[in-house]
Amino acid sequence: MHCTNSVNNTQFNLPSVECRHRLCQNPVRFTESNRPSRLERVEDAAAGVGRANLLETPFSMTRAVWDEIIRDSLEKRPNEACGLLSGRNGSAQTVWRMENTLKSPIAFAMDPKQIQQVFHKMAFRGEHLVGIYHSHPTAPPIPSPEDIAYCHYPEAAYLIVSLASPQPVLGCFRIEGAFARAYPYKVCN
Repeated sequence: MHCTNSVNNTQFNLPSVECRHRLCQNPVRFTESNRPSRLERVEDAAAGVGRANLLETPFSMTRAVWDEIIRDSLEKRPNEACGLLSGRNGSAQTVWRMENTLKSPIAFAMDPKQIQQVFHKMAFRGEHLVGIYHSHPTAPPIPSPEDIAYCHYPEAAYLIVSLASPQPVLGCFRIEGAFARAYPYKVCN
């Protein structure tokens, strides 16, 4: 089942959560009978996760930030990698690799003290939190129910790197309350 954005007719899937895209009139709850297959979710992600609302200003990052997120995800495999992104005007300029205190291939958590230290360093640089990233070593780049439940910074973009296929795939989302929606992104040189 898909939520269709009525403005630009873009379709996207979110498993295990309701779709509450701000322009969608009909929230969708996935059940076992209408849940897309894992392959369908990966194909959807590869075909355009992050471009559900083309009217929105896209989240942007430099090529160096993109490369660092991918490198961190690959280096920490088989466990999930995680980190913070800082910058100005919604553009990620700095990657802050964080320790996954759970050291798990299916979940991540960050140390609150390490987060506060990084926030102080961001402020010193004149930057602020613009994004949070983590990897899914064996799953598609779609927020899990836990990712949504533990979202503490709704103003930040949430980036998920899937390592389930030969090439890493990035999904970008906004998580507001109990809902995740695809968020457009771009990589700048």
